Amino acid sequence: MPQTINWALGLTRPTLMIPGPTELAYSVIQAMNAPPTVQYDASFDERVLEPTLLALRTVFQCRGEVFLLPGSGRTSLEAGATSVIEPGDRVVVVVAGQFGALMREILVRAGAEVTEFTVEGGRPLDLGRLAAEAERVRPKAIHLVHNETSTGATYPADAVGKIARGVGALFLLDTVSAIAGIDVRTDEWGIDLNMTGSQKCLGAPLGLGVVAVSDRAWEAMERRRTPAKSYAYDLLQWRKTWLPEARGGRLAAGAPRSQPVSIPTHLTAAMRAAVEIILAEGLPHRFARHAVAAAALRAGLDAMRLELFPDAAIASNTVTCVRTPQGIDARAVVTTMRDHYGILVGTGLDKLRTGTLRIGTMSLTASPAYILPTLSALELALREHGHKSEPGAGLAAAQSIFAEAS
Repeated sequence: MPQTINWALGLTRPTLMIPGPTELAYSVIQAMNAPPTVQYDASFDERVLEPTLLALRTVFQCRGEVFLLPGSGRTSLEAGATSVIEPGDRVVVVVAGQFGALMREILVRAGAEVTEFTVEGGRPLDLGRLAAEAERVRPKAIHLVHNETSTGATYPADAVGKIARGVGALFLLDTVSAIAGIDVRTDEWGIDLNMTGSQKCLGAPLGLGVVAVSDRAWEAMERRRTPAKSYAYDLLQWRKTWLPEARGGRLAAGAPRSQPVSIPTHLTAAMRAAVEIILAEGLPHRFARHAVAAAALRAGLDAMRLELFPDAAIASNTVTCVRTPQGIDARAVVTTMRDHYGILVGTGLDKLRTGTLRIGTMSLTASPAYILPTLSALELALREHGHKSEPGAGLAAAQSIFAEAS
C-alpha cells in the first residue's frame, strides 16, 4: 500500500540509530552552550582538559596517558601510525573490513612495509594462522580493528595482544566503535596505542580523536631515527610540552605546560560531561547494558526473519549489520525509515551498501527507548517494500530480552 501519512512530519531531525555519530545526553549538549574559552589559558588546561584526560584513563582501563586531538577517529589512527612507524618498518595489519583497509592505507602512507592479514568480512579470525604470520614477519607492530564497524563484527583483541607480545611487536588497536560500549582493557591486553573517536560509544560530539599511549609506545617514539612527518599529530610532542617529569614527560616540576596542537574547548567540555556520565553509570553496568540492548535488537531482527551479516559468535554489541531480504535495496529502506518514520539507520559500506543495514546501539541508543521504535519503523518500512513478517513479532522478541534483564 503506498505511503499516505508522513509520520515524521514536524520532526526537526531523525533519531540517529546509525553507527555514529550517536544521540547526545542533554548535559553533553549543554556543555557546549557556553561562551568561548581561550584554549591556551591555564584555567582551561587545569580545570577542563586535564581532568578530562585523567578521567578517560578509567574509561580506557589504563594507567598511562590519554590525549585528545582535534579531528576524529581517523585522526587518532593517523597520529598513532605516524608517531611510532618509520619508513621501512614491518607492520602486520588485520583487514576484516573497510576500517582495517583504511588503516592499511594510513600505514602505507607512513612508509610501512605492510603485510596484510586478510579475514573474510564477518568471519572469525584464525588466531593460529595470525600467530604463524607474525612469527614469519617479525613486525614492529600489529594492528587490529577491535570492532569492525563495516560488518558488525568484534574480534578478540586480548588474544591478538598476546600474539603481538609473543613476537615483541607493538599492539595498535582501533577501538573507534568499541570503547565505552564494549569492554576494552588497555593495560591488561597490552595495547600500546588505543585509538578512538569521540562520537560513538563515548557519547560525545564528533570532532575529537582520543589516544591512550603505553610506555612501550613512548619508547618506540623516542628511538625514532627520523622525526614524525606530522608535527600537530606527533604524539611525542605531548611528552615534550605537556607531561611533567613525574609522569614520564620532559617538563620539570613547575614548568609551564602547553598543548602541542590547539584543543577545541567546547568539544572538550562536552567530552568531560560525557565521561562523567560513563563513570557515574560504571563500566560493568555500561558494558552489560550494551550487551543486552544488542541481544534484544538481534532477537527482534531474527523474529522479523532477517539474517545477520557476521557470524553470530562475533556479532558486535554496538553495531548490528543485518542483511535485507532478497530483492529489497537497503538504500530504499533507509530512505523510508528516515523520511516516513523519523529514524535514521545506515546502509552497509562498499560492496555491502545495497544488501545490508547497519544499526548502532551506542551510548544513549543502547536502550529500549531507542531500539523498540527502531524495530517498529524497520518492520513498517520493510512491509512497504514487500517483506512480510508477523506484525509486532520483532517488538515482542526484543521486549522479552529486555524484560529478562530487568
